Amino acid sequence: MGWTREQAKQLADQILSYSRARDCDVRLDLVQRTHTRFAANEVTTSGAMVDLNISVSSRDGKRTGTLQVNETSREALKKAVARSEELMHSAAPDAEYMEDLSPQQYPEVHAFNEETASATALDRRAGIQQAMEISRARKLKCSAFVQTTSRWSAIANKRKNFGFFASTQATFTSTARTQDATGSGWAGGASPRLLDISTQSIVERAAKKAESSANPRALDPGKYTVVLEPQAVADLMPNLLFSFSRRIADQGKSFLSKPGGGNRLGEKLFPDFVTIRSDPFNAQWPARPWAGGGGAGMGGARGGFLGFGGFGGAAFEGLPVRKVTWIDRGVVNGLSVDRYWATRVKVEPLPFSGTLTMEGGSGKIEDLIAGTERGLLITHFWYIRPVNPQNVELTGLTRDGVWLIEKGKIAYPVNNFRFNQSPVNMLKNIEAMSEPVVTALKDFSSSPMVVPAIRAKDFLFSSKSDAV
Repeated sequence: MGWTREQAKQLADQILSYSRARDCDVRLDLVQRTHTRFAANEVTTSGAMVDLNISVSSRDGKRTGTLQVNETSREALKKAVARSEELMHSAAPDAEYMEDLSPQQYPEVHAFNEETASATALDRRAGIQQAMEISRARKLKCSAFVQTTSRWSAIANKRKNFGFFASTQATFTSTARTQDATGSGWAGGASPRLLDISTQSIVERAAKKAESSANPRALDPGKYTVVLEPQAVADLMPNLLFSFSRRIADQGKSFLSKPGGGNRLGEKLFPDFVTIRSDPFNAQWPARPWAGGGGAGMGGARGGFLGFGGFGGAAFEGLPVRKVTWIDRGVVNGLSVDRYWATRVKVEPLPFSGTLTMEGGSGKIEDLIAGTERGLLITHFWYIRPVNPQNVELTGLTRDGVWLIEKGKIAYPVNNFRFNQSPVNMLKNIEAMSEPVVTALKDFSSSPMVVPAIRAKDFLFSSKSDAV
């Protein structure tokens, strides 16, 4: 179903041959997804979908017109190019227009697994069957979702630049509820290789959380020491890393802005043990070799850090990715710089790129719990929204299990909370971390990360929540 490099190049060259504009950019994105879902201990859906997106951008040195099409007939492609040129002529001049890239040297990234790409409903059945068997044996209500995604992407322009990337990903998540609906547990995992996901372990973790979180006791909101599981850490990181933009910092719009002008690049803002990097070559979750554009999940507009390829659309489009350390032992070591802003401040462009990786400790979550005098264990967060972009204050809800920790042991489950907290302060207040692990995809707009569980002090919970 997918493309080879040669097939993608042939299609891109065909589209470019219809162009009469000074410059023309082509983005190709072919996605194949398969899934199986079950709820209330019964299989509900199993299916597959294929999505093709071809984006054509015509450019004349100051204006751009873009059109998207999802068919490859000669007539459709010629019309798409012609229409993009019409839109270009009617567009207003762009004060931040950047010339197309000359041929780039893209790194070689291996991210395609044939077994994942060819997985069928029978291959996905094992995990679903395990979930149903465990939930029925424990008298729980369980749901699970297993999905495989294969993607073939390419970029090309009239200046002979071309890039091609093929990738696969698999994800499995499970939610379990007690019969009385007072206990709920969630767990998930992701990998480029479907067979690397331990579905039985995920289901058993969700079931155990559901049973142990039943009949929670009331606990008042306030500031608590927290043990955040890796997924809870991953839930907060995207909003933090949106601030790691030199342009935003230079313009005084982020916590990395320096009073009176400039940015805080090179300053030590976090403890020595906080190191965060993006790594497109991470074997646990390799990323696309160029930044910007594409679909979410493997190179999407939502995320450069998060295994995607780059935020910023055309500002980063097509730049080769590289391994970058953004926070190095507590010091702000890097700020992304888009192509336009790089010309303004006379530095090299630096895109967001690659899988977000946060260094951790050597222990496990149990070790973090054992070192906690009094605090809360959090499974994950949801419905997260920004409150104050300047200091990255967020609000959201805990979900699927919160437990009170007393004297190094889990005492009992408690109610869910709404939180108001900045991940900036969370990083500053870290006391200890576990080994980093790959987190799950919770939706199409998210991406796995490699992060540890953490213990941090003074995490603010502003009110109780009725969520389960």
